[in-house]
Amino acid sequence: MGNLDELLEEMLLKGYSKVISSEEKILKSLDGLGLKEFNTLDAIWELTKNKNNTSNNLAKVLGVTPGTITTNLDRLCEKGLVFKQKNDMDKRLVFVSLTPLGVAVRKKRENAHKKILNQAIGRLSDAEKVALTSLVNKLDL
Repeated sequence: MGNLDELLEEMLLKGYSKVISSEEKILKSLDGLGLKEFNTLDAIWELTKNKNNTSNNLAKVLGVTPGTITTNLDRLCEKGLVFKQKNDMDKRLVFVSLTPLGVAVRKKRENAHKKILNQAIGRLSDAEKVALTSLVNKLDL
């Protein structure tokens, strides 16, 4: 079984590397934004859906300090992608949201991801897609 486990490990790592490589190509085409910045945009998008879009919640979701998130948010604000607003009642609370440009950039990345995944998945038959879905669920990735 060892050789089979090694083969699966190699295949999963290769797949991960391909996804990261594709991600880097997408990022290069989007005005120099890095993976960290895109992850921040995605997290803001998700937090906004639940109305939990404070900078402190964002820091927790991303696993960084409030100071780090402040620096990241300032850069995204300078690029016109994020808007920050202090709470009138509690000045310590800072709400963050995506600007229309931030939404558009995030959507462009999402569409590029879908295109890449659809190209890969499009090679599979329906039966293979069902099998892959079952296996990925079992792996809990």
